[in-house]
Amino acid sequence: MLKNYVKIAWKVLMRRKFFTAISLFGISFTLLVLILAVASVTYMLDPAKPGSKLARTIFAARIEYRSENNHIISTPSYDFLDKNVRTLTRPERVSILSNNKTTVCYVNDRKLTLDVKYTDGNFWDIMECRFLEGRPYDSAAVAGGAKVAVISDKLRRNYFGDVLAVDKEIEIGGDRFRVIGVIDDREIPCYYAFADVYFPLTTVKTDPFSGTYWGNYMALVLAARKADWGAIQAELRAKTDDIMRQNPEISTLNCIMGSPLDEMAHLFFEDNPARGKVLLIAIGILMALLFMLLPTVNLVNLNLSRIIERFSEIGVRKAFGASSITLVGQFIVENIILTLIGGAIGLILAAIILEIVSHSGLIPYGHFSLNLKVFFYSIIICLFFGLFSGVYPAFKMSRLHPVEALRGGRL
Repeated sequence: MLKNYVKIAWKVLMRRKFFTAISLFGISFTLLVLILAVASVTYMLDPAKPGSKLARTIFAARIEYRSENNHIISTPSYDFLDKNVRTLTRPERVSILSNNKTTVCYVNDRKLTLDVKYTDGNFWDIMECRFLEGRPYDSAAVAGGAKVAVISDKLRRNYFGDVLAVDKEIEIGGDRFRVIGVIDDREIPCYYAFADVYFPLTTVKTDPFSGTYWGNYMALVLAARKADWGAIQAELRAKTDDIMRQNPEISTLNCIMGSPLDEMAHLFFEDNPARGKVLLIAIGILMALLFMLLPTVNLVNLNLSRIIERFSEIGVRKAFGASSITLVGQFIVENIILTLIGGAIGLILAAIILEIVSHSGLIPYGHFSLNLKVFFYSIIICLFFGLFSGVYPAFKMSRLHPVEALRGGRL
C-alpha cells in the first residue's frame, strides 16, 4: 500500500507543478535558514566532536567579584586560575590560556593584523589541533620561556608564502620567535582557541592585572568523564568560599565554570543562571517553532487549495469504498514526500552556503560544516513539516461525504 501511496503522491505533485514549486520554495528556504542557524549555534555552544577531549572539557572563563564598593564581572586573572583552578584535584588536566590580544607585524611593507594567544603545554593536549607541520610546544618549553611559536596555516601563507615554515623565525611585537608548528586553522575545534599565532605563557609581557582576581585569562578543565563536572565545580566553589571567609570585605567571589551556554546564562541572568539556561534553551526552541509555523500555515492553505481541486477524485474514491484512514494516509504521505524533497534542497543549499562562508573570511577562523547532528535536526524538521501541515487538511478531506465531494462541496 505504501508503494501505491508514493506513486499517487508523485503523480499528484507533478500534475500541479506551480503549487509544488511554491511549496518546495517555502519549505527549502525555511529549512535553509534553520539549518544555518543550528550549524552556527552548535559551532559556538557545542563545538566538541563526540569522543574528543574537548567533549569532556568545561571552561572557567568568567569571574564575578562583589564587595561593598565594587561589582566586577570579568575574565579571571592568571594568578587566580593558577592558584585555584590549576590546583584542583579532580580534573584530569587543566590548561590556562590568555584571551586573544591583537598585534600587528609587517611583511614586505604589508601590514598584518594578528590575533595572539598565550597558552601552556596542556592546551595542545586538550584541543587536539591538527598540525600540518611540526609539533606543539610542551610544558618544558613553557617552563623555560622558550621563544617558540605555533602559527596558523593562514599566517604561514601570508608571512612566508607557500613554503615550509618550521624552524623559520617570525618577528612579532619586536620579538623574534622560532616557528615549531603550523596548525590547520580550518579545524580549530573551539572559538575559545582561535588565534593566528600561539606563544608559551611565560613569554607574555607583564600582565597589569596580576595579583587581582580579574584579568585576561581563562582555563580549560578536562574531566575524566562528563559526570565529574559537578564535583569539579563543587571543589572550585569550596576554594572561593574559603577565600571569602579569609577576606570578609568580599561578599561574592564566583568563578563561573561550565559550557559556553552556562557562561551566557550567567551573563544575562546573573541572579538565577540555572533558570536562565533553561530560559535560553526555551527561547531558542520557541523561536524555531514560531519560524516554522509561518510556512506551515502557508502549506496548510496550499494543501486546502489542492483538496478543492480534487473533490471529484475524493468523491469517486469514497464512493468506491475508500476509507477515511486510506485517504488521510495518502495525503500525509504526499506531504511528507514534499517536505523531504524540500528538506533535501534546503540541506544542499545550506552545505553550499556554509562552505562559501567558511572560505570567505567573513567570520574569522569560522569553519562551519554540516555534521550528523545538523542532519538529524533537519530530518526532524522535515517530518514536523510533513505531519503538522498535512494532518488538518487530511482530516477535513476524510470527512467529506461522497455526494458532496462529487458536487464540488466546501471543506
